[in-house]
Amino acid sequence: MKLGACDYVVRRNDEQATFAYAKRLGLAGVELFLPRKTLQEGADGPTAKRFKAAATSTGLAVPSLCLVEHNGGGIGSNDQAVADAAKNDIRLAIAWAAEFGATVILLPFFFGGELPTQAHFDRAVAGFKELCPLAASNGAALCYEGTFPAGRIRQMAAAIGSEAFACYFDLANVVWRGMETATEIRGLGRLIRQVHIKDSRVAPGDCQPGLGRVNYPEAAKALAQIGYDGWMVLETPGGVTNQRDIAFARTMFSGLKSQEPWPRFGAFSNDFQAGQIDPMIEAFHKFGLSAVQLMGGLLDDCLKDPAKAPVYSEKLEHNGTTVVGLGGYRNVTAADPAQRKANLDHLVKCLELAPAFVNPVVATETGTMNRDSEWSAAPENWDQPAWDALCAAMDRLLPVAEKNGAVLALEGYVNNILQHVGQVIGLFEKYPTRHLQLVLDPYNYLSSHLLPVANRVTRDFLSRFEHRFIIAHLKDVGKDGAENDTPAFGKGVFPQKVYAEFLRTRRPDLPIIIEHQPFAEIPETIRAYKAMAG
Repeated sequence: MKLGACDYVVRRNDEQATFAYAKRLGLAGVELFLPRKTLQEGADGPTAKRFKAAATSTGLAVPSLCLVEHNGGGIGSNDQAVADAAKNDIRLAIAWAAEFGATVILLPFFFGGELPTQAHFDRAVAGFKELCPLAASNGAALCYEGTFPAGRIRQMAAAIGSEAFACYFDLANVVWRGMETATEIRGLGRLIRQVHIKDSRVAPGDCQPGLGRVNYPEAAKALAQIGYDGWMVLETPGGVTNQRDIAFARTMFSGLKSQEPWPRFGAFSNDFQAGQIDPMIEAFHKFGLSAVQLMGGLLDDCLKDPAKAPVYSEKLEHNGTTVVGLGGYRNVTAADPAQRKANLDHLVKCLELAPAFVNPVVATETGTMNRDSEWSAAPENWDQPAWDALCAAMDRLLPVAEKNGAVLALEGYVNNILQHVGQVIGLFEKYPTRHLQLVLDPYNYLSSHLLPVANRVTRDFLSRFEHRFIIAHLKDVGKDGAENDTPAFGKGVFPQKVYAEFLRTRRPDLPIIIEHQPFAEIPETIRAYKAMAG
């Protein structure tokens, strides 16, 4: 199996940036969604040339093309002009496929393109019979994707009678139409030429894979039973969840196992002052670190002079150091109104800066009403005004994140206002935007009250928010609970093996950012962690 994504899922500013991002994510190819206007430029037109240059420079494949406008009417239309235009699209797409080496051309039959009557069905069959020989001569297949169950698609295949006709199977669309994914896979068998990965709660694609009604373990079993070994293409919500969804797909389908080593480690950049980007890169390489949460003087550099941000980003990425996000940490609920405003203003600047980096993530704590320390508890943290202050902060910050295509990642803590799992659930329900995510720091929630059931509550936390984690931290919890101490890794009582197993099997995409450890001692921490994790 090979893993790819639809172009809109990984879309960046231009074709080159899109393919480069897909490559960075570890994908093997990109499926192109081609509107009629682009098709009509021709396979030697400007858009095709840009796509071809991007694919060549990154080494990524273009396994398939999707003729998106056929959802408004395709080769089965009872309007001859619509059907003729659709046939012309397919002829042009066959030429595109030959140019790119694509072996699949997806013809969608949804909405205005559905085939509701026998007459529509017959016209579609006639169109396929006319065009399949041309596709076959160019090494491509014309693939139906629509609302038909397996039996009706088999009837279509029998009527067409060409090896160049096949089915593009979508794991979620059948659930949306009241069918069951694994059953339909088994019913289609070898007719399945390519597969879309997505999920459905109410409508197709309305949630990340694994969070809807698709039974992924059974779907994986069914694909294995029919001997499917082709492309799996993500047709999922794009943006900040790409890495998680890729990790999920690799977890579900054994043929998609990543070749990336695990674990990968990173650290904060606090040990390096303004302008010390090159010394930081050198030190990170020396210690085996491949990720950084940008903070301190180097972040201040970029905030003072935003032109430095893309320079730093490119230099870090070029040298193999992933910027997992910016550490904008501020007490967003500070008791002093002037300080609270200053803290929020700082985070606004960070969110506006974030798109200069590949991962446009800004992490922060939620803060406390304690007037003496932003890491100490206060009785007022439990009161409604404190929660209202946190929500007011979200009301200020999240529109900025959405406007800039950035992510606000919250790091809860037992001494802060966001201090337990129920509050995290409540906040996500109040703000369902994908621009709000969670720092994976399970240590911060393990209070002294929960130490007796540490394994169970840690597993629950990890499983419950698996799809919301965007940055992962590594440290420990003192013997008197997180409210008293969160020391460096190996110096506490946290169930590290539970956490390590989760990272290894469910979220191997997340580099592990080592926290609360003197920089010089990081190599020893890495050795100890690997020994513990096995």
